[in-house]
Amino acid sequence: MKLFDRYVVVDWSAKNSAATGKDSIWIADLGRRGVTTFSNPPTRRIADEQIRSLLDAGSADRTLLAVDVSLGFPGGSAARFGLEGDAPWRAMWTTLERGIVDDDRNRNNRFEVAAKLNRHTGRAGPFWGRPGSNELDGLTVTKPPSFPDDEFRSCDRLLMSWGYRPASPWQLLGIGSVGSQSLTLIPILERLRRERRAHVWPFTTGLRPPVPERGGVVIAEIWPTLFPMVMPVHWIRDAAQVHGVARRLATVDRAGELASWFTPAVDDAASVQLEEGWMLGVATHPGLVAHEPTD
Repeated sequence: MKLFDRYVVVDWSAKNSAATGKDSIWIADLGRRGVTTFSNPPTRRIADEQIRSLLDAGSADRTLLAVDVSLGFPGGSAARFGLEGDAPWRAMWTTLERGIVDDDRNRNNRFEVAAKLNRHTGRAGPFWGRPGSNELDGLTVTKPPSFPDDEFRSCDRLLMSWGYRPASPWQLLGIGSVGSQSLTLIPILERLRRERRAHVWPFTTGLRPPVPERGGVVIAEIWPTLFPMVMPVHWIRDAAQVHGVARRLATVDRAGELASWFTPAVDDAASVQLEEGWMLGVATHPGLVAHEPTD
């Protein structure tokens, strides 16, 4: 059974100034007509507005919003930060939504928020990476020599066993860093989840296929590296990646196979559903990871 009518794929950026082109935000939208359109918003504020506009335009559609950021953190993270009283993933999302301030020129306080969370642990880390000129108590420039917490999630470790190199969710700056993308996108997704009553797989759905209603939205994490990509001449890689993910999701859904992607066999289902999350497609569809690692 086909689950969705529309596939919106987002490649995020945590840049501190407005930017377009390579290594900026790219959004692909593939709707009922099978045509993929692109946008390349220069700031996160504009990207937020564009995502909402896409969802408004497809208000009758069942939409899969696939995002290229870690939606969760390694098991036990929320407790180490002293976040209690809610499911760990929701405690983190709420904390980041309340703490992160991101203005219309892409300036934000993500390093300060990370440093504050680190201070709760009483040790160096787990977040690391900041500009050398930005002195912050609790946040180091480089990775702590003795990492105090689990650095990777279960799905990251699985990918590593296959020869891939997923980045640490704790690294905020430097080559290969992805932590800042999570810190700046999760607040937007939390507001979207709350205002649109969107589901977040697997946190609100469990490790099973979602059943979106007419106009419903399901947010899921993807890693474009795992998806086949065609690189036409003059295309920017980021655009080609979101295009490839959208087309693959639509193709697999039409074939009735996407439901299986939402039901991976995992060793610690409780931790995955309550805090760590999972990448859509990992460990469920051999063809998705059949090609050799490229990153």
